[in-house]
Amino acid sequence: MSFIGQNTLRTKQLNRSLVLQTILRLEKPSRQEIAAFTKLTPATITNIISELMAEKLVAETGSMENGEKRAGRKTIVLDLNEESKRIAGVHIRSDRVELGIMTLKGKVLQFHHFPLPEKIDQNDFLAIIVKELESFLATSKVPVSCIGIGSVGLVDFENGRILEADHMGWENVELVSAISARFPIPVYLDHHVRGMALAEKLFGSCKNEANFLSVYVGQGIGSGMYLRDQLFRSDLTGAGELGHMIYQPDGIPCWCGSRGCLERYASEAAIMKEFQIDSIDDFITGCKQDEEKMLTGAKDAGKQIGTVLASIINMLHVNKIMIGGKLADPQLPVISEIRKEVRRLSFLDKKRKVEIEASSMGEHVGVIGAASLALLYAIFNKS
Repeated sequence: MSFIGQNTLRTKQLNRSLVLQTILRLEKPSRQEIAAFTKLTPATITNIISELMAEKLVAETGSMENGEKRAGRKTIVLDLNEESKRIAGVHIRSDRVELGIMTLKGKVLQFHHFPLPEKIDQNDFLAIIVKELESFLATSKVPVSCIGIGSVGLVDFENGRILEADHMGWENVELVSAISARFPIPVYLDHHVRGMALAEKLFGSCKNEANFLSVYVGQGIGSGMYLRDQLFRSDLTGAGELGHMIYQPDGIPCWCGSRGCLERYASEAAIMKEFQIDSIDDFITGCKQDEEKMLTGAKDAGKQIGTVLASIINMLHVNKIMIGGKLADPQLPVISEIRKEVRRLSFLDKKRKVEIEASSMGEHVGVIGAASLALLYAIFNKS
């Protein structure tokens, strides 16, 4: 989203969101700093801040900066009132569902996950997820204000449904309708890795990046992207299916109907199949114990992902790539191998190096991403 505002009544919703995102981005700014950053008039900022303070979303936190009083006229700094709202995040993977409750600043207060059977009927899935949410949300001391859902599969953001997840046997899953029928609060659904990209923008190390890619390596491999400071979403399907870019022409058959897709080689599912293990945690433990075959497998996965990312960089020369998922553990060689392969293969990277690093949100990146969707659309963009 562009951080240049407009001083018109019809853009009140946009301006509200810009101000709230700017407070996160600048970390305890003054009204004057917000006005300068967004190009909104001081009067507009005064009005918006007054409304946000009345809603208890924003609070004045004094006139101190870095522990010292500012010189001259007293300047009041602002911050989000972190305790004023709770947002629920639901991260749907193909093997499990993760649930979390998040503050306005991206802090996960509660976390829970439960497994999904390899094949589960979509109606049974809807019943299970509503039941699990009921139990989980009942444990929160403060009621949640909204629910964000990040899911695998092709997601119809506008209509709140999973268009299809062929590997799960699902089609036209009316997920938002099912959850809204039980919980009378705003519910939003998007592809899970687009949610992660939004989380990196709001809370991670990409606050000041206009062009970056978020990659999640889980049971499959997906991506979300910011271009020109806006979350990229391609019409109905949303795009971002990095795992289904061709790594090996005429290679391993994939459930999508193609062959040689990246996730058939470098995802958690591919690694678990190759090493005949039941959990990716066993693979990670083996790598940390210097088991040679597993270390080689981790390096190979990094090289394979790096090969595909080099082509993306040559097409869209983003500034930064964030890698999420358990395989992004800094004690594993996956990310270092991704960097090496990108440096070797991308000629644009040789002109300007792309930063490639692990997400700072660790194992909670999925639920933070999901909750971020609800934070943006139900609270920040509230009319």
